[in-house]
Amino acid sequence: MTRILFIAFLFAPLIAHPQKDFVKLKSWKAKKTERITVDRLGNFLLIEKSGRIIKYNPDGKKIATSKKQPYTLIEPWFQPTIFVYDRTRQQYNLLDRNFETNSTHHVDAAWAIEPWLVCPTHDNRLWILDRADWSLKKVQPTTNQVIQEFNLPVEVSDKADFIYLREYLNLIFLLDKNAGILILNHLGQLIERIEVPDLKGFYFFGDEMYFVQNNNLKYFNLLTSQWRAHAIPANSVQAIITDERLITFSPDKEATLYKYTPE
Repeated sequence: MTRILFIAFLFAPLIAHPQKDFVKLKSWKAKKTERITVDRLGNFLLIEKSGRIIKYNPDGKKIATSKKQPYTLIEPWFQPTIFVYDRTRQQYNLLDRNFETNSTHHVDAAWAIEPWLVCPTHDNRLWILDRADWSLKKVQPTTNQVIQEFNLPVEVSDKADFIYLREYLNLIFLLDKNAGILILNHLGQLIERIEVPDLKGFYFFGDEMYFVQNNNLKYFNLLTSQWRAHAIPANSVQAIITDERLITFSPDKEATLYKYTPE
């Protein structure tokens, strides 16, 4: 059974943590930034509308800047490459840690008629969201095989504006700009529908998925379905936490980096 969760009206108690576990390290203007993300090494990537990526190490030092590039989805989690999908050209590039193009690959027309979103998986395969029939397909690029396929339920695909696709812990996550987060299992069954419109992004920490709302990180445990909250010390539309750092991104596009010491 699918559960629909309205985050703004959750009645279940959320465990709140104090803000004293954050110490500000630095802040800077990032006027052109549209999205922030993080790689497996704890480096923060600020993605501009032009497709330029600026990478900062955990201490906030700028360590790499990419060229401008057309993009639809950028995924840096699966080291050592950074995955960049371009819907217009229906191709994806694999960049190295210095943002040099290692290889370019086209999405085969046999895989999808209208590949809306494409993301990598932990086992070097691809998930493709085909807008032609709102199907999700898992593809093995080396053999050109579609190894798994299912359609999204009509009630979630109708009038949807999907802007992000991600696999984590053998689950599939879709971000609908109009409605919120969909979580499906590997069989295509919708298991969670989290209603939080206009969300800029979501992230993962261990067994939890989280996002920022009302100056709190809202954590959803993917194993127990329990919620908890962690107050953060800044007005933010996006925020990412790691074992040692927190980066926030404000409505006026200022990035702030904090040292994080959990109590």
